[in-house]
Amino acid sequence: MFASSDIGWIRAIFLVAGLVFGSFGNVLIARIPKGKSIGGRSACPRCKEVLAPWEIVPLISFLILRGRCAHCGKRISAQYPIIEGATAFLFVLATFIVGEPVSAGILALVLWLLLLIAVVDEKTQMIPDVFSIPLVVLCIAEAIFMDTIEPVGPLLLGLFFAIQWLISRGKWVGSGDILLGIALGFLLGGWIRAVFCLALAYIIGGVVASFLLLSSRADRKSHVAFAPFLAASALLTLLYGDALLGSFLGSGI
Repeated sequence: MFASSDIGWIRAIFLVAGLVFGSFGNVLIARIPKGKSIGGRSACPRCKEVLAPWEIVPLISFLILRGRCAHCGKRISAQYPIIEGATAFLFVLATFIVGEPVSAGILALVLWLLLLIAVVDEKTQMIPDVFSIPLVVLCIAEAIFMDTIEPVGPLLLGLFFAIQWLISRGKWVGSGDILLGIALGFLLGGWIRAVFCLALAYIIGGVVASFLLLSSRADRKSHVAFAPFLAASALLTLLYGDALLGSFLGSGI
């Protein structure tokens, strides 16, 4: 458990680590879907000038540069500070969800990968295995560490997406969705939570899809990425799942 005298320092460390991982996450989002190497210096996507170290400090550089490249003056995508800030928030949030440093660290990485998967799936309609396979490993490690490991949840969610993959021959979902389902089954620590998470993802997805249709931002032929909804529902299940299930079923889970 976190010592009360150290919790402030620990959360400060998680905050800084989250900013660093958020910055690295932007690199992965930009390069992995395109098959590019993650090595090498970062450069402006517009003018291709290599960025100096002071230009890639998470959040701070964006503020100093006022959202513009120091070389060509073009606007820097808001995605960069958003991903950095969101990752820092998720890292600190992990310390509130679990009260043990190692477990909180694993959960922080899990939430970071879920964020990357959600963003990449929304952009490319695919989930790279380089994200989903480590996610499965980390979720299993978290389940073992928290003594919540059980096979039914991962089996249910994995089969749910695998059957869709087989029926559609990979047109509806990909292997990344199957691995994502397995990972969340381990993370949520029980088949009831896993099913609740899946149902909640479809509810959120239905609301968003209805809004897009009504606002003419999409039509019935549009493909809406599902990973963002599944990632959001997984976080909500971690935060409020027991309370919601308890109110529905009349007892704690």
